[in-house]
Amino acid sequence: MLITLYQEKAQFANMHVGPADVENLHCKFSGSHLLRSAKEANDILAAKLEYGDEDSTYSAEVYRLMHPALAPGAGLDGLNHAAVANIANSLSRLRPQKSRPVRVWLGAWSRHETTMATTNAVYGNHNPFKSPGVEVAFWTLQDSIAMLLVNLFPSITARKGFQAREVLSKAFQTYFEANHHESGSMLVQCRYQSLLKKNVPVPDIARYEACGSIAILVNTTPAVFWTLFYLFSQPKILQECRDEVDSIMTVVQSKEHTRRILHISQIRQQCPALSATFQEALRLQTVGVQVRQVMQDTMLDDTYLLKKDAIVMMPSRVIHTDPSIWGSDVDQFNHKRFLKSAKTQSEAKRPSPHAFRTYGGGTTLCPGRHFATTEVLAMAAMMIMRYELLPVAGEWTAPRTEKTNIVAGIMEPDNDIEVEVTARQGFEDAEWEFKFADSDMVLAVVADDQLE
Repeated sequence: MLITLYQEKAQFANMHVGPADVENLHCKFSGSHLLRSAKEANDILAAKLEYGDEDSTYSAEVYRLMHPALAPGAGLDGLNHAAVANIANSLSRLRPQKSRPVRVWLGAWSRHETTMATTNAVYGNHNPFKSPGVEVAFWTLQDSIAMLLVNLFPSITARKGFQAREVLSKAFQTYFEANHHESGSMLVQCRYQSLLKKNVPVPDIARYEACGSIAILVNTTPAVFWTLFYLFSQPKILQECRDEVDSIMTVVQSKEHTRRILHISQIRQQCPALSATFQEALRLQTVGVQVRQVMQDTMLDDTYLLKKDAIVMMPSRVIHTDPSIWGSDVDQFNHKRFLKSAKTQSEAKRPSPHAFRTYGGGTTLCPGRHFATTEVLAMAAMMIMRYELLPVAGEWTAPRTEKTNIVAGIMEPDNDIEVEVTARQGFEDAEWEFKFADSDMVLAVVADDQLE
């Protein structure tokens, strides 16, 4: 039975639940079927801990151990700095001339640049994705996940994905055997050390890291695409966001040139419309499912008996498209519903911040949400200040999303959009600098992170 449940605080207030035993399923299916890791390695991760909850496994412990690397602090600062620098470089490479715009396919371009910015930040100078064929192998694997999980003669039924998995795993094995993770981020170091101390063999650590790369890429890349799409397809919102970003930009003028300095870390406090556009894009495109396991028999709303060990699934899309929560314009893009100072389509009730479930919530709140949010908003802020994007077809048309992958939490566009990229008038010859100050202030877009 599938039960969809929403409450004001998105909590099971009167229900005895805990995180579903997804980690054991992960070891069994993602390990043996998807990643083809050895049974011995999967058994290590599925083993019960000698401390903590009786159902806790070491796989769940590894998940918890990497949280500090993604929480506000040195680890997250390192990821943010590296990602912002990589994004700035990727935008500079576009370099459209005054009389000669550059044409790119928005989906393919944003996917590649986001992939490289993210993996360079996580894996460092020796990023395996820099090796020929690895990036292509990753996305081929991602497209083949469903058939690999079915595990019915995968070398035949999922041949391309089967081969891509080996390319990706071998690339990570080479990376770890050469100790290149030591110059990578705190995240990859933490993940590697936590597995190594439990005697997981390096070839299997490499296969698990392939799964880790899915986690850092599969939702960030479409999030960038949709944020850029909604920004550039709606001129009024685009100008509103540009005015905000302009307020956090410093201009240094000299006889030789103009230097524009964009302070990325000020987006949270100074750019509410940009943050709201990002949130509304995710609200419309999120398809993730939150999972809980019932810890003891529970009667819900005096109607439904949830038996101990049953699994409760909460599709975010059902919550995100509920008119009783978001209003009669629930199917339309309206970033103002996330602006505290703006009036929504309905004066009666403003949507609860807990209704926004893109990053999950509670014990399953996405640990990489701060990194992903910073990355997407940094890309968007840099892009809207430097360039104009116009669709070659003449008008912006939202792509269909019927082919979205089974592991995606954010819908992927079925077709791409070719755009012409030109430098903004008056910004053609400026030198750009992007700064990200270390701060305990995160770019919070979910209720769990609200600091007020």
